Amino acid sequence: MTSARLTAIPVAAAFLVLTAGPTLAFSRQSTWAQGAGGGVSRQATTTGTAGRTFTGQSTTMRQGNAITRQGTVTGPNGQSITNQGMTTRSGNTLNHEATATGPNGRTVTDQRTTSLQGNTLTRSNTFTGPNGQSLSNQGTWTKDGNTVNHQGTVTGPNGQQLASQATLTRSGNTLSRQATTTAPNGQSVTTQSSSTATQGTLSHQSGITGPSGQTVQQAGTWVRSGNTVNHEGTVTGPNGQTVANTQSTTTASGGTITHSATVSGSAGQ
Repeated sequence: MTSARLTAIPVAAAFLVLTAGPTLAFSRQSTWAQGAGGGVSRQATTTGTAGRTFTGQSTTMRQGNAITRQGTVTGPNGQSITNQGMTTRSGNTLNHEATATGPNGRTVTDQRTTSLQGNTLTRSNTFTGPNGQSLSNQGTWTKDGNTVNHQGTVTGPNGQQLASQATLTRSGNTLSRQATTTAPNGQSVTTQSSSTATQGTLSHQSGITGPSGQTVQQAGTWVRSGNTVNHEGTVTGPNGQTVANTQSTTTASGGTITHSATVSGSAGQ
C-alpha cells in the first residue's frame, strides 16, 4: 500500500467522524492464538451503535518461504466474504497474491511485488475488480541516514493518477513524518505526524489538512504495564471540538493475545 492510500484512509475516516457527529460509536474485541503446526488463528467481533455485529475468523500458516492466510468476515445479515492469500520469498523479493470473494461469488484479486536493493525498497501492486477493471500503484522508499524518502503513484482504470511524496525522519526517540498527496485535479492533502517513545509510553500527534485548508488533529498515548498495553486517543475537528475518543486494551497471556477497543463520539455514544 502506497503512502497515497495510507493517507486517503485516515482522511476519509476523520471527515466521516466530523459528518457523523456524536452518533459514531463502535467496539471491537479480537483474540489471537497459536495453534497446532505453528499457525496463528484470529477471531474478532465488531459491534456498532445499533447492535449490528460483524465477526471475523482467520488462520495464518508458514511453510518454508511461503505464508498462507485464509479468512472469513460475516455481516449481521449472515452473508460472508472469504479471502485467501499467499506470500512467498525469493532472495530479496516478496511476491503476494490474494483473492476476496463476496456472497454473490464475485471476486477481487490483489497481486504485489516488493523488492529490496541496497537502501531502496520498491513495491508495485494491482487490484482487479469483478468487472476486470484495475487499480495499480507503484512506490519507492529510499533510506539516507536517519531519513527515508518516499514517492508513489496510484493509477485508476481511466489512467488518472494520484501522486504522493513523504519524508520520514528519526531524531533520538522521536519519529516525524510529513507527506503530501495530490489528486489528478491538482488539489492536495497534507499530513504531519510525530511519535515519541519514553520508558513504556508512546505518544503520537498528527494533523491532516484538506484542500480547503481545514485540519483534523489526532492525539494518543500507548502505555505498557507488564503484558498489557492501554491506549487512549482523541480526534479534534477544525473548530477545535473533540469529535471522537478511542480506548483500547491489548493483553498477551501465553500464546494468546486479546484486544478490545471502543470508539465513541463527542457525546460519549
